Amino acid sequence: MRPLLQRCCFVAARAVLSILLFAFALDGLLPQALAQSGEVIIRIEVEDRSEDSIDRAAREALQTALLKRSGDRELLQHPAVEAALASARTRLSLYQFERVGGVTRFVAQIDRAVVENLIKAANGTFWAEARPPILLWLVIDDPAGRRFGNTVAEQALWDSLSETFDGLGVNLRRPLYDLSDAVLVSPDGLWRRDFGPIVEASERYGMTHLLLGRLIRLSDGRYIGEWVYRDVSVERAVSVQAGSLEALIDPGVTLAMEEMRRQYAVALTTNDATQALLIRVQNVVNRDDYRAVTAAVSDIQTLNHVRPVAVQGETLTLELKGVGDAETLIRLMASRSDLIWVSSDPDSEEGLVLAWQAP
Repeated sequence: MRPLLQRCCFVAARAVLSILLFAFALDGLLPQALAQSGEVIIRIEVEDRSEDSIDRAAREALQTALLKRSGDRELLQHPAVEAALASARTRLSLYQFERVGGVTRFVAQIDRAVVENLIKAANGTFWAEARPPILLWLVIDDPAGRRFGNTVAEQALWDSLSETFDGLGVNLRRPLYDLSDAVLVSPDGLWRRDFGPIVEASERYGMTHLLLGRLIRLSDGRYIGEWVYRDVSVERAVSVQAGSLEALIDPGVTLAMEEMRRQYAVALTTNDATQALLIRVQNVVNRDDYRAVTAAVSDIQTLNHVRPVAVQGETLTLELKGVGDAETLIRLMASRSDLIWVSSDPDSEEGLVLAWQAP
């Protein structure tokens, strides 16, 4: 008698969950348009509060927001983006001034949807959340010999590189160049591109994306040398001759960003061009699980449409729109630990399947 009662309770629970699913949808708890919440805040130093200063700062703020979200400098050359930058003030949600430490700053507030729509219009890319930092190793060849690039003479180079990468949405870090590093790698080893010891030394920092600068400082202040980008899947290099700091770092930045975008950026497509994806989420046992799963899925970047399709046992099926393909969805969810991929092949018999892991 008891097993029969348990089965009846189980069936009743499934029925209640199914009713709740569609009731929540009708009540608006799962709106079809899921605009990304929050806004981008950008601060720009200005000399005064004139109209010209406002226009310049608004343009710089919008440009900064676009680069940080896309990591693509070529995006700024697209006609749609150029037009938006020309009238940047009208694209801001709000702006104000603040005075800190004797410095006047223009504070721009920009809706994330504005940034994303411009990236879409330019057929650009958008950073997935789970992108790692890059570890920079510098070795300098000067008249005194080869040495680590960790002296005061390289501070301007480091600051410029760090600021440029940060402006493109990637964190650049540098080694300590302490005794532990010196035990594993030497300036000569860096110069020879001996990546065995370099990779071992980099493991101390938990990083696998590496940028190596091999630079020769000439007596007239110019540099010649090479930038090498390396990770577990690729190694690429570019030679450089430069008479300015900007010309020196630009090839290295371009080299590294091309690979980072290839691995961690996703294409944004217009809603009309995006096919709906179906995902099945296992381990959705009760109402709390249902709410948590739908909230987690709704938080996925670029997603603008979620619709519940079915509940079968402990599996919830959802229709997603706003993500172009399964590979893009996988990249966007790479940093999530509460939704684990069971099947990530959309062409397999199972399709796209995840398992809910309640925190």
